[in-house]
Amino acid sequence: MRTKRNGTTAPTPLWAYGLVLALGVTALSMVRLAQAADHWGPGVGDIVSFATPRPALAPQVAFTATRVGPSGPTTCRLDSSVMAKTRGSLVVESAAPGAQHRYRAHWAGGPTSAGPNDCGSQAELLLTGGDLGSLASAAGGFGVGHRSMMPLLGDSLATQG
Repeated sequence: MRTKRNGTTAPTPLWAYGLVLALGVTALSMVRLAQAADHWGPGVGDIVSFATPRPALAPQVAFTATRVGPSGPTTCRLDSSVMAKTRGSLVVESAAPGAQHRYRAHWAGGPTSAGPNDCGSQAELLLTGGDLGSLASAAGGFGVGHRSMMPLLGDSLATQG
């Protein structure tokens, strides 16, 4: 009920209840979305497989990664076009959440790049979530059956992997 200027009361308009309900649903949705954002990105056990032919429109990415070895960390180069030709896979072994979302991953396969900065056929690597996402895009997605990077778009492959 609301009070008019002349002292009489009138019922609250129906649209006001609808507005309060819509604001409540929006606030709840935003909280749920923020909670889900912590779980986006690669997870431990995810695989980026270069065992199958790359999709025709897959991007080519190349960047420097940190290789963890017995003599300490060194840098090496990952080039998706070379990795796709030589075949292999990258398995996420652990995640260290934080400002950079660092992941430890194991590469097994052929050379990762042409030239002296190759990571080798076996390598323990430290990568960011963005690095892993870029490699997954270049390989066609996460998993052996390639789980889609955008399952909300109704990709039929989203349920595999």
